[in-house]
Order: sequence, then C-alpha cells, then structure tokens
Amino acid sequence: MISTLEQQPSGLYIYTPNQQPIAFPLKHTEVKAQVIGNISRVEVTQSFENPFTTTLEATYIFPLPDEAAVDDMLIRIGDKIIKGSIKKRQEAQQIYEQAKQQGRTAGLLEQERDNIFTQSLANIRPGEQIDVIIRYTESLKFEGGNYEFVFPMVVGPRYIPGISIEGNTSGGGSAPAPMSLNQDTDLVPDASRLNAPILPAGTRSRHEINVTVEINASVEIRNISSPSHHIQITRDGNLAQIKLGGGDTIPNKDLILRYQVASENTQASVLTQADERGGHFAVYLIPALQYNPDQFVPKDMVFLIDRSGSQSGAPLMQCQELMRRFIAGLNPHDTFSIIDFCDTTQQLSPVPLPNTPENRLRGINYINRLNAGGGTQMLRGIQTVLNFPVTDPGRLRNIVLLTDGYIGNENQIIAEVQSRLQPGTRLHSFGAGSSVNRFLLNRVAEIGGGIARIIRDDEPVNEVVEKFFRQINHPVFANIQLHWEGDGEFPIMYPSTPPDLFAEQPLVLFGRKLDGCAGKLHVTGMSGDGRRSQYVFNINFQVMDNPAIAQLWGRSRIKDLMNQMVSGDTKVGVEAVTQTALTYQLLSQYTAFVAVSDEVRVNPFQDSVSVQVSVEMPAGVSQQGIFGNATAKKVAQSVVQSNAPELRKRAMSTEDVKMRPQMPSMPAPEREYAPPLPPVPGARNEPLEMDSLERSIDDEFANLEAFLSSDDESYDLGLINPSMMSASPATGSIDEELAELETYYWEGNAAVPPLQIKVTGLDQQMVSLLFQHLQSIQLPTGLRGDLVFEFEINQGRIRQLVLDEQASSLQDQSLINAIKRSLLTWRPSQIISSSVVLSIRIQS
Repeated sequence: MISTLEQQPSGLYIYTPNQQPIAFPLKHTEVKAQVIGNISRVEVTQSFENPFTTTLEATYIFPLPDEAAVDDMLIRIGDKIIKGSIKKRQEAQQIYEQAKQQGRTAGLLEQERDNIFTQSLANIRPGEQIDVIIRYTESLKFEGGNYEFVFPMVVGPRYIPGISIEGNTSGGGSAPAPMSLNQDTDLVPDASRLNAPILPAGTRSRHEINVTVEINASVEIRNISSPSHHIQITRDGNLAQIKLGGGDTIPNKDLILRYQVASENTQASVLTQADERGGHFAVYLIPALQYNPDQFVPKDMVFLIDRSGSQSGAPLMQCQELMRRFIAGLNPHDTFSIIDFCDTTQQLSPVPLPNTPENRLRGINYINRLNAGGGTQMLRGIQTVLNFPVTDPGRLRNIVLLTDGYIGNENQIIAEVQSRLQPGTRLHSFGAGSSVNRFLLNRVAEIGGGIARIIRDDEPVNEVVEKFFRQINHPVFANIQLHWEGDGEFPIMYPSTPPDLFAEQPLVLFGRKLDGCAGKLHVTGMSGDGRRSQYVFNINFQVMDNPAIAQLWGRSRIKDLMNQMVSGDTKVGVEAVTQTALTYQLLSQYTAFVAVSDEVRVNPFQDSVSVQVSVEMPAGVSQQGIFGNATAKKVAQSVVQSNAPELRKRAMSTEDVKMRPQMPSMPAPEREYAPPLPPVPGARNEPLEMDSLERSIDDEFANLEAFLSSDDESYDLGLINPSMMSASPATGSIDEELAELETYYWEGNAAVPPLQIKVTGLDQQMVSLLFQHLQSIQLPTGLRGDLVFEFEINQGRIRQLVLDEQASSLQDQSLINAIKRSLLTWRPSQIISSSVVLSIRIQS
C-alpha cells in the first residue's frame, strides 16, 4: 500500500474487511447499438479515471460477443481523438511498451479468447479521465421472426487445469485457492490473462453500465422483452429504442434482448457489399421443412452435467430442473443415461436405460441428489460421454452437455469433440446462468452438429425443453450443397462445410467473390423424410451500402481457421489468420489494436501505479462455490494483492543509458543435440573451449580412431543426422564447425538415439538443457519422422509456440501435444530473448 491511496477522490475506492483500499480506475461503460435487419453495429466506450496522485496504468479484462468482428479502437483524451491501428500482436505489444517507457499515453486492445479481451491503458495523468472506444459488427441470432441481441458484461472466473508452469499444480474457477486462478499451466499457458480479480462478496466497484439499443426493422417490431434486465422502450413507427431501466446498471450479467418482427423476409434474405477486396455477401435462410409431428425417430439420450463448484446454488438447481423436464419429455421408445462431473466423473448406469416409469424415477432421484463442489475437470466428463457404450446402433444418439463453461482450456474440449465424436452422434449444449461461457457452448454445439441454448437460472424451462425436443425429434435439412451459376470462380464460403439444420434453425452463409462478378447461389438439401429442396439467391455486387458484410466474412474466415487449430497453433494457420485480420482490420488472437499519443504526457522516470480492474462476481454465482472454504477476508486479500500498486522505477539514469554501449544482436548458431556422451577411454571428456577448437579437433579424432581400432565394444557410435554434416570449414564460423563436427556417443546397441534435436537460436549450453528437459517425454513405439516447432523465448518463458506442419512429417497428435506441454513447462534463462526453431527427429 502507498500513502497516495489515502488521497484518492471519493467514490473511486472501497475498503475491504481488513481495511485495505481497492482502487477503481474504470468509472463507466456506455454501450450504443444500432440494429438493422440481421446486423448490429455496436460502440462500447470505457471511461477510465486516475484516482492517484501519480501516473496510472490500468488493465481491464472484459467480454464481448464470441462472434463479434471488432474492427475499430480509439482513445479520447479531452477533445483529442487518437485512432488505434491494427498490428501483429507482438508488434503492437512492443509499440505499447515503448510508448509507456517514453511517457506517452497508449492504449492496447488484445483478444485472449473469442469472447475475452484485455484493454491496457498506460500513462493516465493524476485526476485525468481517458475514454477507450471499441466498435464491432455482429450478425444477430434468430429463428424465424424471433431475434436475440446479447451483450455480455463480465467474464466469469475460469477453472484452470494442468501443471503450473511454475512447477505447482494449478487450479482455477472452482479451485479452493483464490490466487490459483491466475497461474499459467501447460494446458492453459495464458491463464493469467483470463481471470480478473473478483470483488469480495458484499462490495461494489461503483462501475456502472448504460446500454442503448436502436432497432430499425422496416416492419412492425413486436414483443420486445428482456429476461435479464429491466428495460425502458420508446417506439416511433417501425423504430424502437431500448435502454436499461434505472437501478439495473451493475455489470454482472449478460444483457439479453428479444423481439419479433412481422416479415416474410426473415425466411430468406441476401446482403451484399463490394470494394477493392472483391464482392462479399451474406445469405440468411430458414428452410421450410415439412414433417409429420406424430413421427419420431428413436433416440438414445446421454446427459452430461457439470456439478463443479461454480454451479453451486441457482445454476445447478436450474440444470436439475432442465433434467427433470428432459426425462419427462422422452419418447416411449427412447433410452437415456446421466453422467455428471467435477473433479471426478460418475454415472447413473453403465449402459443406456429404457424409458420406463421405474427408470425415469431412478433418473430423477439421481438428479435430485447431485451437489456442487470441486474443480471443473470437463475433459474427463467429455471423454466419458464420448466413450459411453452403444447398445442399439439403430437409435440416433444425442449428447446434451449442461454447464456454465467456466474453464480456460476450451480448445482442449473442442478438439476432443472434433476428433472423437462418432459419425451420426450429435452433441448439444445448454448453459444455465447469468454470464455463461458462450464461446465454449456455441463451438461445442457447432462442432458436434447440435443446438446451443442459453437459459438464465431464473427463466422457466418448459418452453425451452419442448422446443428442443420438437427440433431433434423431427427431420433435419441435411447434406447441404452449394452451387454457383454465373461467371468467374466459385465464391469462398464460410462455414466451409454447411451444417445440417434442425427445424426452425437458420442457415447463415458468408461469401467472398474475388472477381466481383454477379451470379446465382443455389442451396440444395435433403429433409429427413427424403424430400429434396432447392433455394436460389441472386447475388449482385452493385449494391455497396453494407460495409459490415465484408467484416463479417473476414470474421467467419478467422473462426473457420481457428476451428482447424483447436489442437494447437500451426505456422500456416497462424499466418492465414493474421493476414486475414490485417486485411480486414480485425482483432484476433494474433493481432491487436494499439493507439499512442504524439506527445510525451508524463515524466517517464517518475513513479507510477499499475492496477488491474476488479470485476463483479457474475450474478447468481456463489463465492463459496468458486473459492471453496476461503473466508471473505482471504478473498479480499487476493483482490488487494492482484490490485496492489507497483512502483515502476528505472534501473538506470538517463546518463547511464547514454553511456552504456549498445551491443549488436547476433543470431545464435544452429545446433544439433543428442544424449550426453558417456566417458570414452582415452578421450578428453570435458567441454571444448572455443579458443582451443583448432588444436583440439585433431586430438579428438585421434582419440576417436584409437577407440574404434580398440577391442572395447561397450559403446556404440552414431552420427547425429549425417545429412546435415556438410558445413564448409572455409565458410562456417567456429560455432558452426563445432555444431557440424561434433560426434556423439550413447549407451546401448541402437544405431541412433530415439530422440534427436536440432536448434536454431540457442547456444550449446541451452540446447543441452532443453534436450535434458525433453527426455521426460514418453515416446510411443514405432514412430519415425520429424517435428518442427517455432517459438519465442522471453522473460524465462516459451511463447507463441507453433508447429510448422509443412516441415513436419509426423502427425501423431498425442505426441505433438506431449512435446508442446513439455516445452511450455521448460524455464530458460530470464536473460534470453530469442526466436527459436526446434527440429525433433523421432526414431522410436
């Protein structure tokens, strides 16, 4: 604690139960949205104010919709607007840090997940207010004439599985120790960037939010409602303006706004846009499916329920009510089973049960006995449900996941579903709560070919369950084919593989035609009853009044590319996402917005304060469920520690900086490494010194020849990757000659070791340490081939780890994951900053 905290203005801080102050630099958030047809354009203004007597840096973790196309960021200082520019993420971070060190005011907007973002704002003067303005476009969710606009307001605490990169087991979300929320692990290496400090129970940040939504539907707007907030509605013909009601401005729950429009255009519509990047279009279609409501396909329903600590109280109660309605709504010939998970996984029965009165009662009793507690080990639950036995192949299996989604390893779950979901099985997701992880719930359902539903814990469930069964009980619009009629090449369409549709479910397609030539898009598909339907859309790119369409196409392409990398970043994939994001000026996990003031606004050598903005616990989520038995005082202390002012001091004076010589950056040589050498009789076994290389090489080969001509057969000799031993002594440096000429020995009779590495960007000592670290990996037998990884080393950590899939010949994903996890837990020297290429040869 520093003394200046006692001088801060009233209303910007509170005292925790142990009388320690928490500062609140985020004063207010203003949201303005305009909705026209299927598209919303949203502007979010975050107002930060410095309550200290010294310079402030504020960091805020916040949500946006998981499919938002974020394409603009500005900072406003008084009357001056500074526009942000999109850069590669690492470049943007460097610009921000340099500006901060120079005393310039700077803003940095980064994406951690599709729905989690970080806003950093440096060098706010004492008492000064600075606004950050973020703009995005989104395609609204709709079914028929029913539309839904959602604005999320808080990121729920994420459970973090895996082994801490610091060497300790980490937890999060429902973990018992509050501070473990922010430990990076081998499964979630960016965990510290996902969880903001949570305010203690019974406290308020005084951060308020206002939302204004204007709807222009061109037709009558009906039944405007919100299950989440009190709202005020103003109408003017076919225009409607909706604002939050007074007293409902705490940012601790998603705003859900629903309405209906009276128009046949909601069944099929097309929007277009054209510019120098080509022609872009969006197609919205709800197929007119016909089915007999009395015909049912026998189903095998397997329910997977999250009962971890974050589900305590209202969320679990809502899931239990959903389950009771699910069981009651089963058809007579259906079968069902129930699996639940937290730290452990349990199940109602080892096989599906027939839908009899006795089994229904057994299932309901099982549901009623569930209690919430423990960590969200969702992967175990997903693996259990995907491996659940099938006793009747004639039944259509439907898996239903019920969870709040409060985890940090979303991609691991999505990858498991993507790789192991059996053909013909569908996976649906239900989120119960005020601020659930919509990114996870939506992606799991998309990959699983199912339906995603979000329901608040205070909403009635009957209508939701009835609609769900009505959709899955009847034929879908499947095997969708796209055909282009007209000049030029076929458009680039997303999603690249159109999904099967359930009754009332819309098909949304985004396309780009590089040549901009007009034509017709034919959409055909087959209903479950065998009927074939076709829809034709005229695509004319002369209409240029929908600039949002291009942004939505770019966002859809990024989403499709990211879905291909849920098992891990690849070099080609990262480059494709980055290029798309830069072309369309979009935020992504590999790009960021940065804005910097022209003038130096603060003294860069004076003390400053860094504060991470504390956030509300999502409404309805239990502090006890998240933090276990931690007392309110311990939770408060964790917030203070996360928010503790840190004095940023310069290690050197200006004169010291001027006098320090600037050393040129020299690229490290490429190294090859294999197991450490066993002692060889008559050979010199200590490391070679660089200045004695010339006189020692002859001695080394003399010793080697003596050993080879001897009768000692206790060691085998092998060259590491002989094809690479071709450097010319005339052109190679001494380091390169050493790397190419070194000969390695190892124990055993194998011709070559099972794991060899070749490294560019590290010296020999670090290569040796890295090789020793990789020895813990359990190599599968019978694998032969190469894996090539690229990464950055910074501040004692491996970062930006990607697989070069084009240079790699092995495709065993379990081995790739094991190597990545091992690399992420390696702790190189803090002083090293380097770009590294690691080639691993496996011959197991």
